[in-house]
Amino acid sequence: MSKNKNKAKFDIPNPLAAVNNLDISKKYVFGEAANRLHDIKQHKPVFAFDFISLDNSDYCFNSNLINTKKDYNRLFHSFKSISNKSYLELSTENSFHFHEVEFKDTKISQSDFLKCLVLDPSKINPDHCPTVYQFKTFEEARVFGFVAKMIFYLVFFDRNHRVYKRK
Repeated sequence: MSKNKNKAKFDIPNPLAAVNNLDISKKYVFGEAANRLHDIKQHKPVFAFDFISLDNSDYCFNSNLINTKKDYNRLFHSFKSISNKSYLELSTENSFHFHEVEFKDTKISQSDFLKCLVLDPSKINPDHCPTVYQFKTFEEARVFGFVAKMIFYLVFFDRNHRVYKRK
């Protein structure tokens, strides 16, 4: 009798089949419940660019306030670093300044935020707006977005940390 008959066989999954079974329709749609941070605190952020603001205003990712290739390089290095931390680590380590954003404390209105999520904000209920969070990327720069289906959707970039109203 051969030695191989007594060995357990392994069923190795086909990675291509797993990729083909991914449901890419599981992205956020306005009005769906977003994640509560407490429910996903052990997970690490994955970034999505579906709702990124690119209208050349001061709080967009293509703002004139982003001066150099060096800024973009630092931005992506910070995304890499942040994606290695759990949401709990981000919210407890002060260096990330990760917290919920209250529109009343900022120069960005809820309407401005909603314009990045839907074509016509006047036709939707603003109460369905997901909770907005911010985190520090480099120097004073901050990124604003929301978490849904465990994905952090990037929306605004504040290069000089001027979104907040100063008292």
